[in-house]
Amino acid sequence: MNSNQKKIIKNTGFLYIRMFITMCISFITTRIVLDKLGVSDYGVYNVVGGFISMFTVLNSILQTGTRRFLALNIGKEKTELIKQTFSTAFAIHLGIALTVIILIETIGLWFLNYKLNIPNERIYAANWIFQLSTISVFLNITQTPFTAAVTAHEKFNIYAYISIFDAIAKVIIVYLLVIIPGDKLIIYGALLLAVNIIDIILYRIYCIRHFEECAFSLKINKNIFKEMLQFSGWSTIGHFSAVLNGNGISIILNLFFGTTINAARGIANTVTFTIRQFVDGFITASQPRLVKFYGSNNISEFHHLIFTISKYTLFLLSIIIVPVVLEIDFVLNIWLNEVPTYTPIFIKITMIICLLSYSNNMLDQGVVASGYMKQLTYITTPMYLLNLPLTYLTLKIGGTPPTAYMVGALPIFLAFLSNLYILKRYTNFPAYKFFISVFLKNLLLILIASIIPIYIEQRMAYGFERFIIVCITSVICTILILYWFALDKDSRIIINNKIKHLLKK
Repeated sequence: MNSNQKKIIKNTGFLYIRMFITMCISFITTRIVLDKLGVSDYGVYNVVGGFISMFTVLNSILQTGTRRFLALNIGKEKTELIKQTFSTAFAIHLGIALTVIILIETIGLWFLNYKLNIPNERIYAANWIFQLSTISVFLNITQTPFTAAVTAHEKFNIYAYISIFDAIAKVIIVYLLVIIPGDKLIIYGALLLAVNIIDIILYRIYCIRHFEECAFSLKINKNIFKEMLQFSGWSTIGHFSAVLNGNGISIILNLFFGTTINAARGIANTVTFTIRQFVDGFITASQPRLVKFYGSNNISEFHHLIFTISKYTLFLLSIIIVPVVLEIDFVLNIWLNEVPTYTPIFIKITMIICLLSYSNNMLDQGVVASGYMKQLTYITTPMYLLNLPLTYLTLKIGGTPPTAYMVGALPIFLAFLSNLYILKRYTNFPAYKFFISVFLKNLLLILIASIIPIYIEQRMAYGFERFIIVCITSVICTILILYWFALDKDSRIIINNKIKHLLKK
């Protein structure tokens, strides 16, 4: 195993420690928060917070560019260039933050009070959440260059430590939510803002002390400014579509079905976000390395990393998907006192869509790392943009919320094919091999691994005993089938050596 692989695995380890702790805490806190707020108020918080997030599209446009240029210039080891890159990025994000605030407090405030489907008696609390979320958005936008610095320097241990602190702080929030009298929705929003402020302070203190480029400066290097805008400009529509697909769907569901459906979507998002953390660690840890491989013209390693990380992420996701799809109803009934309508089916559909999404994720990262943003904008982004109008039309003609969720699979699959085309044409990526050996092969193996768990689930009575047996069987079947048929010989050797090393210890 070379040093690059070791570094990615080490960084992934930090991210998985963070993931495990935050996952456990997230499930505990979500149950209590839903119980204290109630389904309607929980839905209000999710739809208002999601609506505010839509205005961060300007920040999203430059976020990827900031990370890429910092990682690229750090790889060149030119201190002054790194400083100028950071100061330029910070000045840009400060300008974006001020612009976003103006938009939120004008267009956003009008839409909140006159268009969103919120009960009249909760408009006052919704406005409080709106303002608290606005402050949080401003701080998070100006935080982007500091987070990018941590990622670009590959200091994922710090990222993990602060995330763990954030998760523990949310436990304290739940305790305070229980004991502090007053409007629980407003109290919850204020406490979350307080934690966010502490997180930002910790990040900035670390960055200023350890990365000399993070010293406060508003100097703008015109050449870097121009390059960042050119790179990010091509991603404008892509980020806009991502924001619309995430938060726009929530707003459309709210307009058709009210805040209760937003509560279901909020719970489903919590579950799927937590599950996605199992596989996001590999992708996050590999992003800087992917940029550096392409920047150094090491195309063979660039392609190999896309294949490897895609296989590992799909492997991990596959282990989780089968038991989740089969037994999520049982888990939700134990976990929550009141399960919002549509929550189980939302989670099941999202899990299946995740297979498509993660087949495409590293391809997307590969296109970004190679700098072909123009092609990404013209070819792939229009596919993502189909999601919102398709969802609206589905509901307009009488479709159900689950149907609207299922529609989201088509744009992702088309985007997957588009990214394969871009990488093949411009980097000579073996697209056909990837489609067959990674995408189709994994889907087929998951279906085969599901046969025995599905048979057990159909034959046994609903309850704890079935839950345990189905989960254990699912994990064993999936691991064995993927180990023997999805991994190549070298990957199996690496895993065997790791297991032997752990057994010796």
